[in-house]
Amino acid sequence: MVYADTDFFLAIMKNDDWLKSNARKIYEKYKKELRTSVITLIELLLLSEKYRLDPENIVLSLYSICSIEGIDRKKALLTSYYIKYNKLNVFDALHAAYSAKDDIISSDKAFDDVGIKRIKLET
Repeated sequence: MVYADTDFFLAIMKNDDWLKSNARKIYEKYKKELRTSVITLIELLLLSEKYRLDPENIVLSLYSICSIEGIDRKKALLTSYYIKYNKLNVFDALHAAYSAKDDIISSDKAFDDVGIKRIKLET
């Protein structure tokens, strides 16, 4: 197996990147061996706004390119949904996805708007 970091995926996903041709060559050579982690997913989601990348497309592209350790496809897609449609930040979206609709202990009111029952930490 070959582990790929964020730069590799950015080069592939961005429309214009100085590393794109190298990334494509490397992808062709190692495409059956690629893996990455939830850390790369988090970093890509954090960079999505800067590079105008759609969070859902990031997740779908990553899973089509490689395996992702530390998060299953359902949680990753739910995370991207919360970012794109509910305007949660990346970390709140991950917390919401990992809560799996269970109650969540938090002082963050963002969870109130996405249908997750919040146990209010502030009261």
